[in-house]
Amino acid sequence: MKKNLVIYLLAILTVLAIKIFYRTADSEALLWILTPTTWWVGILSGISFEKMAHVGYVSHEYRFIIAPSCSGVRFMLIAFVMMVCSFTHQMDSWRKKGYWFGFSALFSYVSTIFVNGIRITVSIYLPMILRNDVLPGWLTAERLHTLIGTVIYFSMLFGIYCLVRSILNHFVIDIDAGGKHTAKRYVTPVFWYFVMVLGVPFLGRLYRNDWNGFWQYAFLVTVVCILIVLVFGMLGGAARMIGGTGAALMRAKKVQTDRETVQD
Repeated sequence: MKKNLVIYLLAILTVLAIKIFYRTADSEALLWILTPTTWWVGILSGISFEKMAHVGYVSHEYRFIIAPSCSGVRFMLIAFVMMVCSFTHQMDSWRKKGYWFGFSALFSYVSTIFVNGIRITVSIYLPMILRNDVLPGWLTAERLHTLIGTVIYFSMLFGIYCLVRSILNHFVIDIDAGGKHTAKRYVTPVFWYFVMVLGVPFLGRLYRNDWNGFWQYAFLVTVVCILIVLVFGMLGGAARMIGGTGAALMRAKKVQTDRETVQD
């Protein structure tokens, strides 16, 4: 921990610097992420967007704006800090740690554009499919927006974590060496998501003594995340059961083949 403290502090300072910058940035200052995100949304949705200075990218036909609040910067920071703080200690040299820091920044940026484009596309079309007379009364447009963002961001954060582990295991280091693959390791994306999405805003609200709408938002996010974790747990259990059954069948087949060989 101590020998990696410099890297961790640098990651935290980077996150704080970007958050401070993002708080006052308009669309012109965020073109580095809004422009490629809009391009990706256009490919996924087939919708054309027009750039409006200091506003963002606008679709007049669908009455939708890809504004700074849609940039996905917070998800990028979650992915970045998760990658740096979860895997830096696995590197055996300072050069590798430095490379990993840079790779984490680049990978979190690219993955954010990919994930956020999907989220925005769903946010455009899903409310059109789910008409107001179909939605329950408690599911307002704002809560539906929160629901879509939580499901996609939280699920994709798991995907990013598993993908990064797989990349490191195959090409860089053997993370799973010396220990069995346990479900505890997947607490990591849950931890970082809740720290960044609820923990940090909680501290800000505590400082300002402003709790308007926070607890409803926190409750919705928590319930959705718990349901997603349960679904992932069931899918993982089913996959392990199928894998175990397949392995048992293969062993039984091998034993039968060996017996037939001996008899011959």
